Amino acid sequence: MTAILPPDASITFIGGVLIALAIGFLIGALSRALVKVGVILLAIAVVLIALGFLEPNQLIQPIVKYAESGPDVAEKVKQIAGYLPYSTVAFIVGFLIGFFKG
Repeated sequence: MTAILPPDASITFIGGVLIALAIGFLIGALSRALVKVGVILLAIAVVLIALGFLEPNQLIQPIVKYAESGPDVAEKVKQIAGYLPYSTVAFIVGFLIGFFKG
């Protein structure tokens, strides 16, 4: 019977974990900032619509136009996501720390 051993504590392993953790933290902090900006823009849009300066159609039209180019954007996102170590626990922990504390 083989014992389950933890990963070796080599410099390469520790460096890889720290890099994944740092990248996750940075992306988490960036995501938090983008969510904040999105909420602020949404609040501004709702106020402008309520005051009558904008009509909902003026906001929906550019969104629909941008959504038509969705497949191209999805390909770019897949390409960029291929470079991220998002499947590692260190990345996920770093992302959560960056998103909630960053």
